[in-house]
Amino acid sequence: MIINSKRRRLYFLAALPLSIIVACVFTTGAYVFKVHPAPFELAVFVELLCGIFFAVAIGMLFNEDSRINGFIYAIAFAMVTYFYMISPGANVNLLLMMCSIGLIVGTLCDINCVLHNRYDFLALIAKILLTVLYLTIVGFLLYEMWLAVVDVTEAYAAQSIFFFGAGIILATILYWIALKVTIGVRASEIFVFGPRSSGKTYFVLGLWKYISDNYNKGHTNDGVVLTGDPNDDGDDLKLSNLYSIVLDGKILPRTYRYQMVIYELKGKKFGLIPVKWTVVDYAGEYYDELNEINFKRAISLLSAALKLSPAEIRRNAGTMDFVRFIKFNHADKLLDPEFTKSVIIATMYGNFLKAGKVIFLVDGEKITDNRKGHSQLAKEFGGYMKTLIDLEDRNFFGVFKSNKKFAVVVTKSDLVLWKNKEIRNLIRSMNASKLSDVPEKSKQALAIENSLFEILRTNLVFKNLINMMDDISMHFIAVSVDATAEPFPTEEGMEEEIAPTDLAPWRFSEVFKFGR
Repeated sequence: MIINSKRRRLYFLAALPLSIIVACVFTTGAYVFKVHPAPFELAVFVELLCGIFFAVAIGMLFNEDSRINGFIYAIAFAMVTYFYMISPGANVNLLLMMCSIGLIVGTLCDINCVLHNRYDFLALIAKILLTVLYLTIVGFLLYEMWLAVVDVTEAYAAQSIFFFGAGIILATILYWIALKVTIGVRASEIFVFGPRSSGKTYFVLGLWKYISDNYNKGHTNDGVVLTGDPNDDGDDLKLSNLYSIVLDGKILPRTYRYQMVIYELKGKKFGLIPVKWTVVDYAGEYYDELNEINFKRAISLLSAALKLSPAEIRRNAGTMDFVRFIKFNHADKLLDPEFTKSVIIATMYGNFLKAGKVIFLVDGEKITDNRKGHSQLAKEFGGYMKTLIDLEDRNFFGVFKSNKKFAVVVTKSDLVLWKNKEIRNLIRSMNASKLSDVPEKSKQALAIENSLFEILRTNLVFKNLINMMDDISMHFIAVSVDATAEPFPTEEGMEEEIAPTDLAPWRFSEVFKFGR
């Protein structure tokens, strides 16, 4: 389900009147400020920019996060284009030609960005065009102000400065607001992050299953495993072997401190638009140490150990190729715990920086423990908040950076069903005995998610974490890798221990809806 969407909904409801008002202010106010005729070259240049901007706005409509911006810009710049067409003495044919050229250029940008799932590029193009238009308007107003104060009385000069200064201030305010509300998310890169026992290994199997079944050209590799134990080749953590363990009805092995594995799962929407999911599976000890300071320390250590420049390591940190390079060329250095820790921190934080969408995993089993479990969750949510604050603090030129979108995913929902009385009673009220009896796209599934969300909302740290991520609509999803899972039967009755014995993903369709 989507939470923190009120602000975006408000933007959408205000989009139509706001776009019309801004366009009307420009078209009516332009006559007031245009004391002298604008150079024809300037009109042609603005028409070209408007054509590009209109096409870019249409491209933004294809993404839910930038749709509001596209709606506003499409209406506003269509009206600006029309204003220039009906201006006295306008060369309509030339202006139409320049607008058409702009539309073609903008459409080519749209095609490239949509096919590569890079709506952050469209937002960046929009911000650059806004900046060019803003500088053009301010430059023209300064030129008009200079002409107005030459060879006039001091009183008239003061009036002119106030008049055109007000226009510059208005343009600056509108420009800043437009930059702040323009949203662009790099939807092609999704990073899955979770602390110890959050279900990362099972989660990646659920992703793999869903991609294989539903995505055109969906595929993945077995993962690249790094291990600091010379007697451990890491084969147990390869996807094919993990899958065989599940099919054998056994519980997956835990990931140790000296191990790290990176998986890349790739699919193409409609067979064309790429989406890449990156999951780093590790023991989970360093989830609260992911910040710029520790990232720089890790880069410094890796630079000295690998004989590579810090800039090169920063550029490649978090990629599958970099992890593979370490595995095949510097595996002996993994015997050093500090080196292994630096690799993990560099890989994790590097993915945070590159990804447009981030999924935070929450261990569903801890939700069932009202005191100890929620205490551990509070600590983990605090670690998430520290990383988010660090990412915001390093964003010096944030208005030109791409936005990040977040989702909180509760794992082990099948276990919550059996261990939490409230959820168990809710399931029974639906005439269901286990999660697989509840259709994953039904209102009942949403009701289960909402109940889990309300339980977590009693945790004040979680509530503050949610409040931090309010600039874009945020997703909350409850998933299960094996919705058919039940407590193991014994001679005495039913044990509380539950583990997947098959891959029967539940609500992973919502995870992929977030990632599209």
